[in-house]
Amino acid sequence: MEDKEHKQCRFDTELIDTVFDCVIPYIYPNDLNSVSLVSRKLYELDSMTRKHVTIQNCYSVPPSCLVKRFPNLESLTLKGYPRAGMFSLESFKWGGYVTPWVEEIGMRLKRLECVRFRRMIVRDHDLEVLAGMCGGRIKVLKLDSCWGFSTDGLLHIGKKCSGLRILSLEKSFIDENGGEWLHELALRNKCLESLNYCLTRLDKYDYEDLVLIAKNCSESLVSLKLRGCPWKYVAEVFSYAVNLEEFDGRPYIDEGEEYIGVKFPPKMRRLTWSNWNTLDIPIIQSFEHQLTKLNLICPFFGSDEHCVLIHKCLNLEELYTTDAIEDSGLQVASHFCKNLRKIKITRCWLEGTVSHIGLTDLAKGCLELECLHVNIKDIKNETLECIGANLKKLRDFYLGLFHEVEEVCELPLDNGVRALLTGCTKLVKLGIDLRSGTRGLTDVGWGNIGKYGQNVVDMNLGFCRDTDAGLQELSKGCPKLQKLKMSGCDFSQQALANFVLNVTSLRYLWVQDYYAFENGHDIFAMVRPFWKMELIKYQSNVADQQKPPSLLAYYSVAEQRKDIPDNVIPLYPYVQFE
Repeated sequence: MEDKEHKQCRFDTELIDTVFDCVIPYIYPNDLNSVSLVSRKLYELDSMTRKHVTIQNCYSVPPSCLVKRFPNLESLTLKGYPRAGMFSLESFKWGGYVTPWVEEIGMRLKRLECVRFRRMIVRDHDLEVLAGMCGGRIKVLKLDSCWGFSTDGLLHIGKKCSGLRILSLEKSFIDENGGEWLHELALRNKCLESLNYCLTRLDKYDYEDLVLIAKNCSESLVSLKLRGCPWKYVAEVFSYAVNLEEFDGRPYIDEGEEYIGVKFPPKMRRLTWSNWNTLDIPIIQSFEHQLTKLNLICPFFGSDEHCVLIHKCLNLEELYTTDAIEDSGLQVASHFCKNLRKIKITRCWLEGTVSHIGLTDLAKGCLELECLHVNIKDIKNETLECIGANLKKLRDFYLGLFHEVEEVCELPLDNGVRALLTGCTKLVKLGIDLRSGTRGLTDVGWGNIGKYGQNVVDMNLGFCRDTDAGLQELSKGCPKLQKLKMSGCDFSQQALANFVLNVTSLRYLWVQDYYAFENGHDIFAMVRPFWKMELIKYQSNVADQQKPPSLLAYYSVAEQRKDIPDNVIPLYPYVQFE
């Protein structure tokens, strides 16, 4: 009898293991943490099988805990200082050092192949340690929007990471001590697939090394993003990189040289056109029918140039441009770019602007849109209602209303926001940044976001305040909200504290411009276990010194960090204010 029961138990265990092995790969990554709480068995299985982890805040968990929980990680993404710090007057001196992470993952994660650091402080020694411990197996290294290192650190990567497939340094602040790093990379690497150092300071290198990379990696290289390069070298790179699909080079003509036409590789699919001129339009037109991504953030292009290019991009899926595209450009896109899934329109300092007319046409014509970011001069509730009625696949929406000289057609946007959220049920990221001094949303509008934003996880709201009651209404809904960023909303500290206590799913809060406090007591009402709060003061050279520091609050199972700079004030444990 006992043998029979033992056999049955073993059979059940083996069956459960088989079922788990089959099911786990199909679970959405964001749900794995919840699944691991169901049982000890699922927790252990998740621990041993998890291949990738993204840490949204580098201070939310100690490095030792992460590597102990997931010893078989192959990929790690780590994010540091708040993204708002890149676009506001806050100092970069917040923290976010990769040093403790590099030391831990280098020693403990023996299968690590992919490392992504974003908005973090990286030292040359960190890159030396990473290259020394993991250089033989690292295939992906991304240092995006990082600072604190130089080309001396990249030299270690070039010498020891010969198996790199992807190297990205985009938007990083790098001290340039020569171009030997690129020379070493060119000599030792034969399998590079993507090289990205656009939007950096890196331009002191031998362009022949770039050509050598294209020659040595002619079969593998599919993406190349540079800061700048003479046309003659770009042409030579194209002659070798026959499989190149993506290019951002900001090419220019050397002094004394004549303009030359360049033949792009036959598989070109994704193109950034930011520093070129109208002479290049015929070159692009020769293959624009096969483009799936087009970046036209170019200071020399207006609506006419956009229309000339876009109307033949029938397979376009991603479009990045400025409001110089104007309504006419959006109307062309709505008629011809039926496969468009992502469009981002940033501000331009030229005369061009986008209005609710162009946005409405876009919503009616591009029904496959999943991501829509637009800076606009005016807006109507009817336009938001049109988006809600047509864009059923929309997951990421951002609306910026910045043009001070224009009259806004219709405010507040309470009804439009309600229609947007009831129609776009898949929306997980919502951003509404309105003009200072306008009453863009009333308390009713905030309540609509809470009631109908059932799947919103990440929210960014600017200058949308009515009264504290609006924030209270928002806190009654948004059951999945994890990340909230607000600026210019001027809520009281008591309202902020009540919001945090009511929204139990919240993991991250960033607030700029709120009612300043005298003793800080109201803000301490949100204190809870593992909830860290920090005030980030403005830089000393900021003209307006009356604004209170920004408030950053986040969940963390780590101890109080020891690298807090002078401009950051930790609020928990309690500190006495003057």
